[in-house]
Amino acid sequence: MRRASALPALLLLTACAPPGTVPGTGRSVPVEPVPSVSVVSSAVPDMGPRCVGGLLVRVSGEDAASGLRAVGIELHNCGTKPYQIKGYPELAVLGEDREPLDLRVLHGVGEVTALPPWQVEPKEETVEPGGSVSALLVWRNLTTDAETVAVGEFVRVAAAPGAPRHLLELHIDAGNTGKVAISPWVRRS
Repeated sequence: MRRASALPALLLLTACAPPGTVPGTGRSVPVEPVPSVSVVSSAVPDMGPRCVGGLLVRVSGEDAASGLRAVGIELHNCGTKPYQIKGYPELAVLGEDREPLDLRVLHGVGEVTALPPWQVEPKEETVEPGGSVSALLVWRNLTTDAETVAVGEFVRVAAAPGAPRHLLELHIDAGNTGKVAISPWVRRS
């Protein structure tokens, strides 16, 4: 099993890729044009990495050790203009039926883990075309009551409130802790 300290190194390996490709793979992805009027739909989007509104969100690394789970979430600017961002990803954990689970999403990872590189305050970042920022999603797999176990199979992630939402397949075994935690978006150099 990999150790939690390996995750920042994994995130560093996700190099900037040209617009229209998945970072670190060179694979092409469909690029959707940016609408002239911003409309946020309540419908669940299609799954998988797609460039929507100039942004691509993907899972960039997974790590599990002693009940602590850590997953990198990467925001890639696949558009043609710089993107300003500050704060935390908007995130919801969904069950197999793609309905939201009753899990709190904490801003800041300190209540779940003490990973020093991720104990940071949000700051404004400019993500240039081809550039990316990352966030860390963490939770603990603790179960004391088998009747109330929460298991997610998907996450719905937006760069910020009102931004296009991305649906990603991700197994989250939060047991019955009732929470997951997300770091703010940060640039890893």
